[in-house]
Amino acid sequence: MDFELSTEAVELAGLTRDLASSGRPLWPALAEAGILAAALPKRAGGEGYGLIEQCAILIELGRHAADVPYLTSIVVAASTIAEFGTDEQVESLAVPAGRGELILADAGIEPATARRRLILGTAAQQLGVVERALEMTAEYARTRVQFERPIGSFQAVTQRLADAWIDVEALRLAVWQAASRPEPAEVATAGFWAAEAGHRVLHTAVHVHGGVGIDMDYPLHRYFLAAEDHEFRLGGATAHLLDLAEVLS
Repeated sequence: MDFELSTEAVELAGLTRDLASSGRPLWPALAEAGILAAALPKRAGGEGYGLIEQCAILIELGRHAADVPYLTSIVVAASTIAEFGTDEQVESLAVPAGRGELILADAGIEPATARRRLILGTAAQQLGVVERALEMTAEYARTRVQFERPIGSFQAVTQRLADAWIDVEALRLAVWQAASRPEPAEVATAGFWAAEAGHRVLHTAVHVHGGVGIDMDYPLHRYFLAAEDHEFRLGGATAHLLDLAEVLS
């Protein structure tokens, strides 16, 4: 299935990528660029962008292993309140341009909606993590030479990279399917693949890199830690298989 991104999603992803690569403090940079407010519904002063645009931003943040609270603050809390809260609750939302802080009311909104956003957003961010980790690993396999051959020419390495590519593409399909139709089954599927692919792809990346993969001066360790954090946040792959079984039973 082919999911074509909106113009807004492409532009937001590109802007997020540029800011994440700029070396500037990222959270205030996102606020100043209007990315934090853009995802909020228009009744909360935003542009009304939806889950697809939010996921496009989260993928780019994942590709840079960025440690900013966009998912929890914007996608889960602020967007949920802005969409389903009362006018008084919406008025309590604030995204100051200088710091990007959020002031949230105790909205009392049904937690299932926020949980689905958390799972889907985590899956999107995980997609960015595994995409970039696989790119780094493929490049390393092309340039690292052993026995006078690039290690990527060895069948065992090639097979592991091929399996990792399949995991990344499966997660990509699950994320965009759930972003387009955020029903319980689709979200549970995305959660499963995020936990499963994150675990397998990053272990493959570290194993192919060898000792370099755990070197604190090499960036891969940041992606490994990010993938593990996302897996723990999701509660593991089995939890989402159980959710899926319950939905389909």
